[in-house]
Amino acid sequence: MSVARAEFPEKLKFLFDPLRYKVLHGGRGGAKSWGIARALLILGTKSPLRILCTREYQNSIKDSVHQLLSDQIADLKLKHFYQILNHEIIGLNGTSFAFEGLKQNINNMKSFEGADIVWVEEATPISRRAWDILVPTIRKDGSEIWVSFNPEFEDDETYLRFIASPPRNAKVVEINWRDNPWF
Repeated sequence: MSVARAEFPEKLKFLFDPLRYKVLHGGRGGAKSWGIARALLILGTKSPLRILCTREYQNSIKDSVHQLLSDQIADLKLKHFYQILNHEIIGLNGTSFAFEGLKQNINNMKSFEGADIVWVEEATPISRRAWDILVPTIRKDGSEIWVSFNPEFEDDETYLRFIASPPRNAKVVEINWRDNPWF
């Protein structure tokens, strides 16, 4: 599979390493979302993956990372590989990207079995209940949970769970605009 030369800030190169948790936090402009989108699209060309893209609130597909992924498909010259549909993205090899909001659909997440990767974008407001349901749902052997957020308060559940007391097999990286060579 030919992918256009994909560049990443140095701090994001670990996204291609197998880890249960990949956590990116910091201020705006660090290329967190942009880098994750690129990495997921590239990984999805190498083997069929089932990827869930979620956030706390997603009232419509416009609230999701669907557009970001679509833009990166064009930038990486992968339009021949990925079919961009209204509510999902499908790869020629069976890779699929689904988009769900947690707040309204957290109980439906229990049935999202077989996910290889879940990307929790804008994860700051995710509640303890949502994390307690989502984490054990993503249980396929080798599955990963990718988290990106701009921390607000040290008592937010996402901050406590992934920065104050990170789980085993986690890589937690702070990245800000100074780490983004294209900012």
